[in-house]
Amino acid sequence: MATKHLLSAETRDTFGKNEMNRIRMAGRVPGVVYGPDQKPIHITVDNRELTNILQHVTIENTIIDLKITGKVKKTFQTLIRELQTHPYRRQIEHLDFFAVPKGRTVTVDVPIILHGTPQGVRLQGGVVQHILRDLEIEVLPDSIPEHITLDITELTVGQSIHVSDLPKGDYAILTDPERPIVSVVIPAAAKSALDGAVGEETASSVAEPELIRREAASEEEK
Repeated sequence: MATKHLLSAETRDTFGKNEMNRIRMAGRVPGVVYGPDQKPIHITVDNRELTNILQHVTIENTIIDLKITGKVKKTFQTLIRELQTHPYRRQIEHLDFFAVPKGRTVTVDVPIILHGTPQGVRLQGGVVQHILRDLEIEVLPDSIPEHITLDITELTVGQSIHVSDLPKGDYAILTDPERPIVSVVIPAAAKSALDGAVGEETASSVAEPELIRREAASEEEK
């Protein structure tokens, strides 16, 4: 289950480009909190505190308890829904927090982590293709997993695991069940050599009857 994080915020009631620049120069980041049951609240958060949290979490699926002080004094259970960064500086410009109502499900993307070395790699010289790296799920905030671990040790060359093969959890999977997650395939160089060998064999089998026909025709001419 994903770990919750606490972030302090202060309300703000000034706007405009100059004011936003002043806020950032003071080491804070402007943002807004909104939700289905919540009118937008304009806030600022400490840049260092925010950066420290973002270095250790996946923002798409991490619940942040946002503790607001100022004109509004309330703690919201939130997800970061949008984060804007400076075009060329390592600086967060603005972010949106989605206030998640208690007891209501949310839609999040959860990373898929592969575990183990497949048989097809160990014994058959294959390579792993990790095709789908995130799974879209609908889940209660308190049950959001940090990631989904997938055991791939039994996979052989030519085999795949699809979304439909995943075990059930405390969430509903929204990703197309037919989508492949991981496959074990022959490396490109080996596959190319194998295709070439098959092509030569096919060409040889075609050329041989032609040679026989030519010999037969020669005999008739004689």
